Amino acid sequence: MRSHFFRLMLFWPLALLAILSSCSFGNRMLKARPTAPSPFFEQPRLAQDASRHLPFQKVWTTPDPNILAMGKAKKKLFIAPVTLHFLRPVDKKLASLEISKGGVHRQESDVARRLQEEFIRAFRQSPCPIYKLASKPASDTLILQLALIELNPTSPKGNAVMTMMKLAVSPVASLGGFFTKGTMAIEGKVIEPHSGRAFFQFADKEADRLTFLSTRDFQPYGHAVYTMREWAVQFEQMTRNPPGQIMKDSSFMTLMPY
Repeated sequence: MRSHFFRLMLFWPLALLAILSSCSFGNRMLKARPTAPSPFFEQPRLAQDASRHLPFQKVWTTPDPNILAMGKAKKKLFIAPVTLHFLRPVDKKLASLEISKGGVHRQESDVARRLQEEFIRAFRQSPCPIYKLASKPASDTLILQLALIELNPTSPKGNAVMTMMKLAVSPVASLGGFFTKGTMAIEGKVIEPHSGRAFFQFADKEADRLTFLSTRDFQPYGHAVYTMREWAVQFEQMTRNPPGQIMKDSSFMTLMPY
């Protein structure tokens, strides 16, 4: 009887997560909502909702045919250091409390550096990149500028409580992780060097992915690392996809425990 009980305890969380992961409704309802644009994002009112066909919530492409033509002609890309100038204060109460008590340390500079590295790595590891990476800006090189807009660390202590609830009560308790989840938002723009104007812009926000048990839940920036890697790969893939091709966004949940 006891072994049967433990098998059920293992089966139900996985079954629930598998059902939710196959449901586009769950993805729409539980994904992070877009954050308000920062001054880094130019002409935000002209940005389009791209969430149904691209892995980014907002995109904008220049309507100027001359800038568009000059941008498309460039085959080199310089990925600039990520700016923290537009970063907003931590606004998750549990995360703020853990930071104030010293349980979680702020790592914005490390995360910004890692974000740049992930975008560089995505192009270097691409099977057929459109752009050749450049080590510095030049007249024949597009410039990718990235801004870290929001960074709320995951609450390890809060997730420890949530994990006990999932094990002792129900795996449905996973859905209560809203208060313990970390969030991260970025904005990016590709600059055409001759004009100095934006050629393309994008913005996205992601929250910790829903899991039953994951080591990332106990690492303040564990989910952020996963998110940065996905953003970089998605952006690189988008640069070489035919115009109008639909790209699937990342899921709000994962069955991977690490």
